[in-house]
Amino acid sequence: MKASASPRTWIVSLLALAACGSFAFAQDAVVQKNGVRSEGQILGVAAGKIKIKVGPVETSIALDQAASVTKEAPKSFTEGIAAWDSGNAAQALPLIKSTVDTFRGLPTPWAERASALLGDIYLSLNQVPAAETAFAEFQKAYPGSTSQSDIGLAHLAVEKKDFASAKAKLEPIVAEAQGVALAPEGKGAMYGKAFFLMGVIRESEGDLPEALRDYLSTVTLFYEDQAVVAKARERADILVKEKQVIVP
Repeated sequence: MKASASPRTWIVSLLALAACGSFAFAQDAVVQKNGVRSEGQILGVAAGKIKIKVGPVETSIALDQAASVTKEAPKSFTEGIAAWDSGNAAQALPLIKSTVDTFRGLPTPWAERASALLGDIYLSLNQVPAAETAFAEFQKAYPGSTSQSDIGLAHLAVEKKDFASAKAKLEPIVAEAQGVALAPEGKGAMYGKAFFLMGVIRESEGDLPEALRDYLSTVTLFYEDQAVVAKARERADILVKEKQVIVP
């Protein structure tokens, strides 16, 4: 006669099934300013509206009426970030562009980061006009993210050797970051890029010790964007090993 499962085995099995079920039925959610909550599958953003499928029905919710949005980052974003972090901008471009084309304006950290990153990717591939368009579209989609917009514009200015304009945009962000012990998601990448760009500017001014300090801030404190960290580490190594610069 076959022995029956112990109570402990049944409990473990039930917990496993419950966990699997919670993942299987996890849904996106939009909470509107009037308190109405819609759960389903967020399909994208178009014409200022969030497209969401609730059961068999597709409906739209105006972006300006959304108080909060819950949606996990899509595969195109996670794979695009992985490609970017590994230094493969060409591979990252179609993945991040696909994410942005579908979800630009969605108020989630990953959608905002993808929109901001698209301009950086274009710049790394020497596609300046496309980068300018991407940064302009980011400003329209996320008007409240002035710091992120300023960093994008500063990056463009650095590429054009307009260091004075770039520095003016970066100084308030760098000052803000200096008072931050632990940056929240997304902000670490933003601060890291700001310090890296400031390092480039200070190198152009001949202030090598302060440039080294900025690069090391990216490497040791705000290292969320590994592609920027790699560039900052490379510049720091050159300053230390070839020019014998030390942090003041």
